[in-house]
Amino acid sequence: MKLPGLLFLLAAPALQFHVTDGRGKETSSVTIESGAPDEDGWRALKIGKARGDAVLVWPFDAMAKAADGPEPVPAIVIQRSEEKALANKGVVAAIATPVVLGMSNMEDVAAKTGFTTAALTKAFADLAAADDAFAKGVGLLYAGKNADAATALSTALRDRQRQLTRVPSDIYPAAMLAGLALTRANKFDDAAVAYLTAMKQRPSDGRAAKLRDEALVKAGKPEAAGK
Repeated sequence: MKLPGLLFLLAAPALQFHVTDGRGKETSSVTIESGAPDEDGWRALKIGKARGDAVLVWPFDAMAKAADGPEPVPAIVIQRSEEKALANKGVVAAIATPVVLGMSNMEDVAAKTGFTTAALTKAFADLAAADDAFAKGVGLLYAGKNADAATALSTALRDRQRQLTRVPSDIYPAAMLAGLALTRANKFDDAAVAYLTAMKQRPSDGRAAKLRDEALVKAGKPEAAGK
């Protein structure tokens, strides 16, 4: 990396967070700390101060980048085994995201959150009835209803891109999930576009690039792969 780019990353301001709890309520009892930015400007997150046995469930992979706008970065912190959290579809969608993306498994998520796999399985399935497009799309994709999931998640992605404050840690997972749903629905051109959106959020992300290339090949456009 060139020195000016490195100096820019090192000089990047600390992230500001809007933290909600398992009930979806804003909480001031939790602080989140962020590490040094990587080459794409993303920072690893961890809980600084919190009461009880707190668990960070959003951003889904505990990574965030400065928002493009005046608002802080949304974060969700729950208490382990907090039953009320499973009644909040926004929280459940956050917990389900790494499982649906294949980046974690149910057992690991259960161990992290303190819920049983049976409770999580039911909560994930119930997401399909959610009003929110993102939560609904996650639930439909989990249930294998790929065409409906593609519609919901594409809507969620567009909504996140059109907000006054565009939040990379919200856009990236929505793009990855939309790409997955569109691929499974055999809408390969649209899937490639969704994965390109994810790549723009994380240019160094080999996972998004690989999935985009695969979608382009399935769309009959192998010459566009790798570009």
